[in-house]
Amino acid sequence: MHSTKNLNSLSLVVVAISFILILGPTSMTMNVFSTTNTANQGIGQSQSSLQLGVCVSGNGTLFSCNNVNSQNQANSGSNALAQQGGSGSGGNSANQGIGQSQSSNQNSGVASGGNTTNSGNNSNNQSQTNTGNNAAAQQGGSGSGGNSANQGIGQSQSSNQNSGVVSGGNTNNSGNNQNTQTQNNTGSNAVGQQGGSGSGGNSANQGIGQSQSSNQNAQCVSGGSVADSCNNTSTQTQANSGSNAVGQQGGSGSGGNSANQGIGQSQSSNQNAQCVAGGSLSNSCSNTNTQSQTNTGNNAAAQQGGSGSGGNSANQGIGQSQSSNQNAQCVSGKDAIVSCNNENFQNQVNSGSNALAQLGGTGTGSGSGSGSGGNSANQGIGQSQDSDQESQCASGGNADDSCNNISTQDQENTGSNAAAQQGSDSGDSGDSGDSGDSAEGEENGESSDGT
Repeated sequence: MHSTKNLNSLSLVVVAISFILILGPTSMTMNVFSTTNTANQGIGQSQSSLQLGVCVSGNGTLFSCNNVNSQNQANSGSNALAQQGGSGSGGNSANQGIGQSQSSNQNSGVASGGNTTNSGNNSNNQSQTNTGNNAAAQQGGSGSGGNSANQGIGQSQSSNQNSGVVSGGNTNNSGNNQNTQTQNNTGSNAVGQQGGSGSGGNSANQGIGQSQSSNQNAQCVSGGSVADSCNNTSTQTQANSGSNAVGQQGGSGSGGNSANQGIGQSQSSNQNAQCVAGGSLSNSCSNTNTQSQTNTGNNAAAQQGGSGSGGNSANQGIGQSQSSNQNAQCVSGKDAIVSCNNENFQNQVNSGSNALAQLGGTGTGSGSGSGSGGNSANQGIGQSQDSDQESQCASGGNADDSCNNISTQDQENTGSNAAAQQGSDSGDSGDSGDSGDSAEGEENGESSDGT
């Protein structure tokens, strides 16, 4: 099963995630024989938190309607660039950026005609770490030869939590939302380019992006006691130690190379829980979602454009995506114990990598061989998991350990895409490669792997 048709969009999305977050760009220009270099580099971090708590009580309210948010960002990476424009109008252009962004929105409202204790609480913890860097070395060819490199590493986390508790009786440790998101990237973008003579040049687009989003809603309405209920818990973890690396050498004339590489991870969780009890409801109507993604693979390409208009084109991408939607509703005229719970576990591991070596053909002929000879390769490894669960319980008596949905999905890919191409020396011969691995997990704990 091929997933390479989505490579171009994957690379552009991953790069776009990073460069939206670029802050404080700098530029460098040189004018020697109309030679010009342009560099935009920026490292930016952004955090935003909005919390609102409202408590209305006709009786005692204790340790309730609290919002707690903790956000942490660390970046030890750097942007480094070395450019040398060729004679004539030859030049180089490089855009590099590392950006981190976190946003949290929490709302909690408690209205009680009786006792409400340790209820209606929102807690969110977000952490991002990036030790990677962007590095580029370019040398423009003579004439109008030049190089262009776009590199970006971006991390983004967003959490939205809503909790409302209305009680005509006792409500204990209820209506709580808790979300923990962690992203770690030690990878880096590196490019080495040498433009060919004439109008020969290279173009490389590289990007590593991580994104996590969690939306949780919990509502508890009780005419009696509600204990340890209506809770939403989401834990999302992403780790990427892979890197994008490309080495290009443009051929003479208008020969050039183009490489698009991207590694992207995305996790999303949406949970809804609602409890209405005219009696006791304990440890019920809870949603729990855990998502983990690990990628140690990298994209690597080595290209050498042929003379004349010979060139190479490579699109590589590794992407993992997880999504979970859970809904639980409990209505009880009496006891409902450990009921109406949704639980989902999703895990994806990819240690594979995309590697490519291309050599464009030489000569003056037409076609994709000599003269305009070149190579084109599309490689991609993609994993996707999706789970949708719904649970509803209505009880006039006891409901024990019932109406629960459990989904477990696991995907692992240690394979890699590798291609070696050499353009021929005859008229219109050339190389074109298309390879990809795709795995899509199904609901209710099922998983499938395909190549």
